[in-house]
Amino acid sequence: MQALVWEERFSVGIRQFDQHHKILFEMINSLIFAKEDNSDPDVIKHTLEQLRSYTLFHFVAEEAMMKYFGFEGLDEHIAEHEVLLQHVVEYQERVAAEDGVTLDEILDFLAGWLLDHTLGLDQLYGPFLSRRTE
Repeated sequence: MQALVWEERFSVGIRQFDQHHKILFEMINSLIFAKEDNSDPDVIKHTLEQLRSYTLFHFVAEEAMMKYFGFEGLDEHIAEHEVLLQHVVEYQERVAAEDGVTLDEILDFLAGWLLDHTLGLDQLYGPFLSRRTE
């Protein structure tokens, strides 16, 4: 898998959240590089934990702003966030149990989810919040 590259099309127009998204790109890239380097499983465990932790931080901030300004798509957004978090926790458990989950499987899901989410639902709140935070 090739490294994820931030492009302007991923921008939601809220600097704070664009920065968060760029960090998430970097974290997934860290997993891609760990795979390429055949890194120790502890590196992968640690990176997944960092990803889970940072994702929670980002989701709380994003959801709080949407709630504060009354964004109508909040419930759908929260549901999609929960899907990602459930998968990350499941992957952490599977890696810890050494049940045969591959880094390719993890990366396919994480990269696909991040790209789809950033280009999909996140694009809906960008203009809405931008008008209210100027």
